[in-house]
Amino acid sequence: MPFKRRSILVLILLAAWEVISSEQDGRKTDRTRLWQRDGKDILSGFRNMYNFHVLHEPGAEYPFKAWFFGWAVEDCNRHIPGFTGCDAIFHARAKSLSGAWEVYAGDGTWDATMTTAKWRPVFAPQDVYYDEWHNGDPSVVKVGRRYYMAYSSVGHDKDRKPFGDPQDKDGSYLCIMGAVSEDGVNWRRSSAPILAYEKEYGNMDAAGDVVINGSYHRPSLLHEGDKFKMWFDYWTPTGGVTMGYAENSGDFLNPNDWELIRAGARPCLPQFPNPDVVRVGKFYFAYADPPTDSPHPWTSRKITEAISENGLDWKVSGYIEPDADAPAIHVPEAFVLHAGGATWLYLFYACQVGGEPYDYRYNRIRFMRRKLSTNG
Repeated sequence: MPFKRRSILVLILLAAWEVISSEQDGRKTDRTRLWQRDGKDILSGFRNMYNFHVLHEPGAEYPFKAWFFGWAVEDCNRHIPGFTGCDAIFHARAKSLSGAWEVYAGDGTWDATMTTAKWRPVFAPQDVYYDEWHNGDPSVVKVGRRYYMAYSSVGHDKDRKPFGDPQDKDGSYLCIMGAVSEDGVNWRRSSAPILAYEKEYGNMDAAGDVVINGSYHRPSLLHEGDKFKMWFDYWTPTGGVTMGYAENSGDFLNPNDWELIRAGARPCLPQFPNPDVVRVGKFYFAYADPPTDSPHPWTSRKITEAISENGLDWKVSGYIEPDADAPAIHVPEAFVLHAGGATWLYLFYACQVGGEPYDYRYNRIRFMRRKLSTNG
């Protein structure tokens, strides 16, 4: 049997075993032992950054590229000249996953010294009601010679007053935007959100700080065949922050070409915030950071795995404990690498500061990995 077919068969058998076992154990299964990690920081020294999304381009001078977001030096990036929003999206590159990463520093320059004051976003919020405060959660695929990004956006809604302002009457507007690029640095955005819950516009939040069945955010993008597939999270009154699904076989930047498949009262998975999805062989693997039984609001959230054959119906297989020196690890980004006759599944994640009083910020990014198949 050729290597490729043997490898896929191993993957299918492994994943099938995991699905069967998850039917018994689910969210209470500790799967920490399956993962290798060395505690090495990929990026560090920043104020608060996470969602490190990696692409592999074999043969390129820098074959590993990543996009992530947050605050480089100060809360809301106040150090960046002319910056008017809060969260922004940054870009990094490396010659190897465990080697030195360098971050885009503007005007074609890159910083490899972790001098975060030099880092500059590849784009930041605009002056529109749906995209003026937060740009984050970048998910990028490359199709042909072009990069496609879906990202979370937040604006001040119809009245343009920030959430918490005494004059604010309609809260924030949360949505998902699209962007395309030829080089990963310069981006052209969609002229409107590619995914949004229109009832949020101009309306006061209906369930505390979110709108029921809305607040679309945290996209995870794949391209298969001629179709873009996107998983995301949103709020439901019964399942909390859940995972939904949409797809597009037309123009990526055209909101009218996106179709909601799982949303509202019919999510893919309840209580599954910050999802990221990859495909390996026949199966989809999803990772998120839902809460567990712990009473602490931050440390209770653990990276959790789910598996699906169709991307719509999922079974949770278990959770992963944080690093020994991190009170919590969150916002997983999955990455599949075929190298040396093996298939590896990587998880990039952010480590929380913690302490007392508890600091929710993330001050370092790391990865763990797990072998899914071998040659033979």
